Amino acid sequence: MMRGSVKRPHSTSNISVFTPDPISNELCLHDSLEQMENPTKRMALKESNISRYEQEFLEVSCIGSGEFGSVFKCINRLDGCEYAVKKSIKPVAGSVNERSALNEVYAHAVLGRHQHVVRYFSAWAEDNHMFIQNEFCNGSSLEELIKEYNEDNKIFSQDDLRTLLIHILEGLKYIHSMSLIHLDIKPGNIFISREKHYNSINGDSHDDGFEDDEAEDVTYKIGDLGHVTSLHNPVVEEGDCRYLPREILQEDYSHLPKADIFALGLTVYEAGGGGPLPKNGVWWHAIRDGKLKDLPQCTRDFNDLFKLMIHPDPTLRPSAQCLLQHPAVSPTVSMTKAQLQRELRAQRHKNEMLSKILMSSFVTEHEESIPKRLSSSRCIGKKVNRSQSNIEF
Repeated sequence: MMRGSVKRPHSTSNISVFTPDPISNELCLHDSLEQMENPTKRMALKESNISRYEQEFLEVSCIGSGEFGSVFKCINRLDGCEYAVKKSIKPVAGSVNERSALNEVYAHAVLGRHQHVVRYFSAWAEDNHMFIQNEFCNGSSLEELIKEYNEDNKIFSQDDLRTLLIHILEGLKYIHSMSLIHLDIKPGNIFISREKHYNSINGDSHDDGFEDDEAEDVTYKIGDLGHVTSLHNPVVEEGDCRYLPREILQEDYSHLPKADIFALGLTVYEAGGGGPLPKNGVWWHAIRDGKLKDLPQCTRDFNDLFKLMIHPDPTLRPSAQCLLQHPAVSPTVSMTKAQLQRELRAQRHKNEMLSKILMSSFVTEHEESIPKRLSSSRCIGKKVNRSQSNIEF
């Protein structure tokens, strides 16, 4: 039987929120009520009523909404940069929502900066509402991209799925290294940053007559840290039931990092065309028994990887670090030294051939632009100064 989202403290202590410990730099738990009663530690949300949002930000559009609140694309009036500002829907001071909001802020503060975690800038409260200023990802979310692909009858290639998997595994590896668990990995919480750049064909930056190729870097980032909890003293709030492993619903929290691996496996599988995923029923249980239909565009090894990530036994699911070294994720890992050398020689030969073709095209293009009178003057032979020898025979 499926259950809704309920907070379940793992220990018998009061419900807690976590804050970074300046000494150990690890996440520690402290009693939330005690902290809120002590103004020297933290100012309660209701004590701040300065209208900072309207003064500092120009609201452009609403880019998402959820149970906690709405997210707006905003332009900072001072630096002119775009940000994603999350605003709580309901007043949060003194409520359970306040603890969740503060947990997200503390998690961002502990995690700092990582390429594959949405960057946090600041947080504040006004009119009894919580505001969180984060990095704006111009590629929307993976959930939106999946919808676009479905409407256009497109699917992610295996290379695209591998890129997605590697980026989120890197983010999870970092989060887990800080003794934290995300607990809500899903397409809606993975955001996309797109950055266009130009690649010069011959690698030179100056204008050499060749046009540059436009390319786009796509970076996937983990966002929405509202469910993040500590590994050592977890306060578990269940996320989306479509991505939850069975052991979490059974209140077994002994292998929490593997819950993130399970959710990531289903997230990438859904992106590859395996969704939409069920919320309950026969198929829901079949997935948690390790049964998945193969994605036709993926190899046998890659399809087996999905089944490994959602294995019914959490102890048999690989860690993020192990998955990054898996042959299906990083094919070069399984190659021998001799194979790598052959690949390197072949790539060098290919690059040399391409360079010769480019140089030949470059020379031909410039020869055609030389005035014919110059070449004809050399053929006729005009009077030129030649050195003469003074030796007489």
